Amino acid sequence: MSNPAEKDLPLEYLALKAANDKLREAGKTQLWGRLDNICSELSRDLSERRGMPPLQVGRQDWQFKVETSTMIGERYGARHKTNTLIVEVGWPQLPDHGFVPDGGLARGRIGLSRNVMLEPQTMTELIYKRSGQSDPAWYTIKNKMLGDQVSEHLLRSYFELLIQD
Repeated sequence: MSNPAEKDLPLEYLALKAANDKLREAGKTQLWGRLDNICSELSRDLSERRGMPPLQVGRQDWQFKVETSTMIGERYGARHKTNTLIVEVGWPQLPDHGFVPDGGLARGRIGLSRNVMLEPQTMTELIYKRSGQSDPAWYTIKNKMLGDQVSEHLLRSYFELLIQD
């Protein structure tokens, strides 16, 4: 490295990666918290008012593809009878994994399966990114077009699909 300024590039990259990873983890934690709250409320309603078993909820390490990039993260699942709602969140962890398409910090998907033996069909793609000067937030994305910010109302609509017979 003949240019003294180039010596700091790896340090700047690592500092930026650490800052972005901190934002990504906060975004994932916030989304999981919202899902946990909805699941708890819905489980109470199912068992106390409707006489049904509560939702089965779990998380696992997971990876999925967005275009040619690999997102490494977690998969959140909620099951009611034979229906399973899946929310996946991740981001590239290594250079070989590629990058987050469409200028986001992380990507996600929401899917539903009506049969426990079948993979869920993706209903909505998500992106975690800044819009303007705001803090990062989860948004829907379709055909590379940024959609609405993910709201509790939107998340609840997926849980309504989950508990339909």
